[in-house]
Amino acid sequence: MKERPEFFFLREKPAMALLAIRNLDPAYASMVAKTIDSTVPHTLKILAEMEEQGLISSRPEGRIRRLDLTEHGHRAARALSDLIDALGSRGALWKKFVRLEEIFEGAKGLPGPEAELRLGPLRRDLARLNEAGDEELKRAAEALDESVRMAIGGGG
Repeated sequence: MKERPEFFFLREKPAMALLAIRNLDPAYASMVAKTIDSTVPHTLKILAEMEEQGLISSRPEGRIRRLDLTEHGHRAARALSDLIDALGSRGALWKKFVRLEEIFEGAKGLPGPEAELRLGPLRRDLARLNEAGDEELKRAAEALDESVRMAIGGGG
């Protein structure tokens, strides 16, 4: 049973293969298999599905077949790359926020001057997170910034 194309790319190897074809010049099945750490037979199945979906074309070049993205394949690779970037940056920004929260928690109970020394730089980092464009992250950063401000004596 064939799966829907959008679910095909929610699997790691097909997604990696599409991006590998985009990045390799020239691209051949064995090179794609090596790049995505897959067997050649498994990679050939993935490539056959991609060709069936109109994402790649292949043509003989000597004894092997060269792989090229179609226009549809280029659009899919761009979208996949954008999705990976979007998910990765959100994860990285939230990891940074969690690290700042941990620093704040670790500084609770410190005397005023020491707390100010340790927590003051957090306000700059929180301001940067505030500019990231993620509304949920922005609200969390504003709330933590207010807590930091209060902990260092209400300074602004």
